[in-house]
Amino acid sequence: MNIFVFVTILVVLQLVCLWVGQLSAKNVHNAKGYFLANKEIKFFPLLMTFVATQIGGGLILGSAEEAFQFGWTVLLYPLGACLGFLVLALGIGKKLAEFEVATVAELLGVAYRSPTLKKVASVLSILSLFMILMGQVIASRKFIVSLGMDHSFLFLLFWAVVIIYTVIGGLRAVVSIDIVQAAFFIVVFTCGLAYILVNGNFAVSPIIQSGFSSEVFEFDLPKLTGWLLMPLLFMVIEQDMAQRCFAAKSPRIVAKAAGYAALCTFFVSIIPVFIGILGKAMGITVPSGSSVFMVVVEVFSNPVVAAFVGCAVLMAILSTAISLLNAVSSNLSQDFNFVRSKGERGVRISRQITAGIGFAAVLCSFYPGSIVDLLIESYELSVYCLFIPVFFGLFKIEKSTSSAWGACLFGGIGFIITRFFYFDFPKEILCLLASSVGYWLGELPLCKCTKKIPRESSTEMIGS
Repeated sequence: MNIFVFVTILVVLQLVCLWVGQLSAKNVHNAKGYFLANKEIKFFPLLMTFVATQIGGGLILGSAEEAFQFGWTVLLYPLGACLGFLVLALGIGKKLAEFEVATVAELLGVAYRSPTLKKVASVLSILSLFMILMGQVIASRKFIVSLGMDHSFLFLLFWAVVIIYTVIGGLRAVVSIDIVQAAFFIVVFTCGLAYILVNGNFAVSPIIQSGFSSEVFEFDLPKLTGWLLMPLLFMVIEQDMAQRCFAAKSPRIVAKAAGYAALCTFFVSIIPVFIGILGKAMGITVPSGSSVFMVVVEVFSNPVVAAFVGCAVLMAILSTAISLLNAVSSNLSQDFNFVRSKGERGVRISRQITAGIGFAAVLCSFYPGSIVDLLIESYELSVYCLFIPVFFGLFKIEKSTSSAWGACLFGGIGFIITRFFYFDFPKEILCLLASSVGYWLGELPLCKCTKKIPRESSTEMIGS
């Protein structure tokens, strides 16, 4: 890789993102504008920010590494995100957009008339998203180190710039920057693949066929639920995705953008999977600690192309990270009423909270990697506790507060039990079944605390 070209492209992209963020800040005058872009996001920006949020470094680098061993069956890995988009497109996205709220936690508080439930859901969301944000920061550092640039000061400076342009304009800036970053990595990955296919000294058809004869992939149920079910369900309760639905100009635009995002995500996902298969078929040796994706690209392209692709990988990581950063700030600022001031002062406080979260994630990323395991588990915890009440909160006409609490409690208990005991059945399904039982028990007449809530009156709590 040509390091000079890599650094030059990266600096230019960061300056462009900074400029775009600054332009977006001119139209932000209150907290609603900062976190919901005044509910004015149209189709194309929504499509691009959907894609940018879901296509991160894990999907690109992780898919290539898995495909290096298992071949085309690894397309099941990104398929979970694609199915999540389809679920949004088929109705859930519209339902989310119909609620006049800013966070998923606020939606639960409104639907079930429980401010306490709202805060508990917000804590779970913050924990999950902050851990995933840390994972993105760690992934960027490992990727940069794998390229031979192990400089902590430059790494901190790099992330300081990222935080600055995320902080400046809120969600409007994030969406505008997502367009820049997503357009860049989609074009570069596509052109990079085309360059390899045209100039590579190999026949494409045997390479494609070799992807079906790789090491046998074990289609065990736990792996399928982990790859397909969890990303799909998490997308429904994921604050960064829901925030975009809340901020869309209309529910119809959400459904349309989500459908096209599913197709775009799947198309992009094919590229790293093919690169991994190509490396395996051609007998490429990948040094320990190196990225399969980048090693294969460097072998079958030239240093300049590899530099562009390396920057594209970083843009994919950053596009996910800035979405998470803004989403965590939205939870913390609005669910706990930290931003009570109106106008410019509210925007200033929102920016300070966002900056604090960003620098905290960067500093925490220097701690041992065992923390990442804890954050992955927190991802599961939020799904087990929140998916069932959120789903019924969107579609059920009459809801009861105790049923939502029952779902959260039983989902949490299931999470704890499956941490200490092994079951010959996917823990994801067991925990979701437990949450469903908790929801059903909360509906029983024996629960004297049950309070039926007509859906039509749920909007009365908006802003409480």
